[in-house]
Amino acid sequence: MTSKAVPQEANLKKAVIPLEGVHCASCVERIESGLAAMPGIRRASVHLLSKTAFLVYDSALVSTDKITAKIRELGYKALAVSESPIQAENIAAAELEREKHRFLKKFAASLAAAGFLLLGHFSGFSPYTMMLAAAFSWGWCGSHFHFGLLRSLKAKTADMNTLVSLSASVTFFYGVFVTLFPSAMSSHFHAQWHEVAMLIAFVNLGRFLEARSKSRAAGAISNLFKIVPKFARRLKDGKEELLRVEEVVPGDLVLLRPGEQAPVDGEVINGFSSVDESLLTGEAIPQEKAAGSKIYAGTINKNGTLEFSATGVGEDMALMKIIKAVEESQASKSPVQHLVDRISAWFVPAVILIAIASFGVWLHYTELSRAVNVFAAVLAVACPCAMGLAVPMAVAVGFARAAGLGMLINNAEVLERISKIDVVIFDKTGTITEGRLKVSRLRPWKIGEKKFLELLLSAEARSEHPFAEAVRLYAQEKNTAWKSPSAIEAAPGKGIIAMLSGRRILAGSAKWFTEQGIALPGEIQDEIKGFNGSLLLLAENGAFKGYAALADSMRPEAPGLVAELSAMGIESVIASGDRAPVVREAAAALGIKDYYAEVFPDEKRRIVLRHKALGKKVAVVGDGFNDAEALSEADIGIALRSGADIAVRASDITLMHNGIAGVAAAVKISKAIRRVIVENLLWAFGYNIILIPLAAGVLYPSLGLVIPPHFAGGAMALSSVSVVFNSLRLRRMKI
Repeated sequence: MTSKAVPQEANLKKAVIPLEGVHCASCVERIESGLAAMPGIRRASVHLLSKTAFLVYDSALVSTDKITAKIRELGYKALAVSESPIQAENIAAAELEREKHRFLKKFAASLAAAGFLLLGHFSGFSPYTMMLAAAFSWGWCGSHFHFGLLRSLKAKTADMNTLVSLSASVTFFYGVFVTLFPSAMSSHFHAQWHEVAMLIAFVNLGRFLEARSKSRAAGAISNLFKIVPKFARRLKDGKEELLRVEEVVPGDLVLLRPGEQAPVDGEVINGFSSVDESLLTGEAIPQEKAAGSKIYAGTINKNGTLEFSATGVGEDMALMKIIKAVEESQASKSPVQHLVDRISAWFVPAVILIAIASFGVWLHYTELSRAVNVFAAVLAVACPCAMGLAVPMAVAVGFARAAGLGMLINNAEVLERISKIDVVIFDKTGTITEGRLKVSRLRPWKIGEKKFLELLLSAEARSEHPFAEAVRLYAQEKNTAWKSPSAIEAAPGKGIIAMLSGRRILAGSAKWFTEQGIALPGEIQDEIKGFNGSLLLLAENGAFKGYAALADSMRPEAPGLVAELSAMGIESVIASGDRAPVVREAAAALGIKDYYAEVFPDEKRRIVLRHKALGKKVAVVGDGFNDAEALSEADIGIALRSGADIAVRASDITLMHNGIAGVAAAVKISKAIRRVIVENLLWAFGYNIILIPLAAGVLYPSLGLVIPPHFAGGAMALSSVSVVFNSLRLRRMKI
């Protein structure tokens, strides 16, 4: 939602506000509309599940004091104001726990009162004793509904509290009138005290179960926050000291022993170990860490001891950024949620009108007691909560499940678009392939393979070129030693010259060898003529000694992913800036028919537009700067965590795994979330469409069927709880 004033970008700030008193979609609509009407509010979104408002505002036009005052004016309470969802997490969770216990206590008390009233009905208790017991149930057990009604009246709106309070109050005060003025009524008019207590008991039970389920759903994210260690081992002046993790600052040297969790993000300085990163990526295989490796807070060190320099602390840690991203994405709203919110805003007034009309009809054709029961039943059976929870509950549980599987879905609108995807366009380098050159073959010429590798490694040992890195990795696997050259001279873009024990060693491209007058044997020339990868040639004192073939290896999961997408009816396409023969070979290996080679970033974007012009819904999977334009233009952008920051920012979904297997899983879980949303909405709307007329008594003339108020209250509670439990299935659903 947007305010009338246009805030200045330089003054824009974010605010996260945990709220008290938010119970249904009508509450959400009221707060969002009220805040959005304030000058300086750029965006206002309220997340029903966590009862939290997310705001973007212009600090020059509106202050947080004015915002909290507006929330109070609307009939709600701001529990805190923070710039971060993480800081607000504990407050919101604590409020949810308090609410859960409050509903449980009031349910137990109202159930006891209902039992007492039922016993009194058959045992002939004094009508005044019965009235006092009912007054306790109505007054204390249902007080939160009545306070909610008063807030609604003050704000000139209506919500679920309005319906429950009116339903219970009409039944209660009807009983009070019959008890205090029996002579004014016929002898067959009786107070129905048990209806009051049972109605409030059932609704409180529903609210308790709903609050407990919300707490379970929110727990998937809050548990991530709790996993971060509270203490760290800092090395300072050669001594180890234990301190709170909040005291660690960037640049501190941190010691991590086997079995411990990393307290902050950092870069390894000393040591070698394997680290379990499944918390962040969902990947079960531990990752090896050595000097220069990145390490992330919350990950578990398996065996060796590591010393690392802190680089990310507090909310700059990757884990905290994930929590923040998930919470903000949960608060985003899909188009269907906006539609539900608009319907919910009119739902309660419409139900009140139906209840009044039903009361009039029943009073005209029958008696007052029946009319009161029908009026109370219509109000009690209507359930705006189920409609309000249908979308946000599924989104919250589903997004948390996706995060646990190593996927960050950045906004709820993705769910609307991803089910229609026809085409997935993959970048090649770093996406379909690992983006890292490896030695695929050694071809010595008139020299032993071990000697060839020793010479090549000695020449490339100190180079920073990707070819040199590939040679060093291969030599490490072969346990090959190298000799330090006495002199090194780099020829940029061509190769390297190294002096080794008086011998002149050259390593470089075939073109450079020709320039240097180094002849290649005819057999070698025939071999390399049709080679699509990269070659690193070696010469000693002007004599050719062989070559190493290097290739960017295919990700092992790529063939299975393409086959899985094809089975789902989704076409795979490659768009790469690499040479045509290399792209053609990769496409053939994966069974992909449509591919584009030697394309620039703007050309990738045009490829996306071309497919969209054909009526296709397009997803793009990439990891680099050159993919950002295509990711932004696509219907769905999917970026790899290991890729460039700009690619991640331009995407709709971020894969936290170091691979692309999650692409199909992201499509599946998004479709599963959308399917649960549809089920929830069908249940919520179907429930109200069927039960409101039944409560009004439409079947009474033909079947003699009418719903008592306490049954109506129980059905209403069941509706909300059913939506919540259906959403919770996403936590265990096989993806």
